[in-house]
Amino acid sequence: MELLKYNNKKVSMIDTDDEVWTGLASYCDADTNETPEDVLVLKIDTEYMEFMESEIKSIKII
Repeated sequence: MELLKYNNKKVSMIDTDDEVWTGLASYCDADTNETPEDVLVLKIDTEYMEFMESEIKSIKII
């Protein structure tokens, strides 16, 4: 999955628990973020939710 294309875009995402999340996405590279895989951070209202690539079932730009 190419998470970089969702950077700074409003997205609707379904995680592996089939929960739907909608918000502004920010891409974090695994090397820069020091995580085992790339991460998308969703800003939902005033909260930030972090999702590793393996936790994302589907995603689309809205």
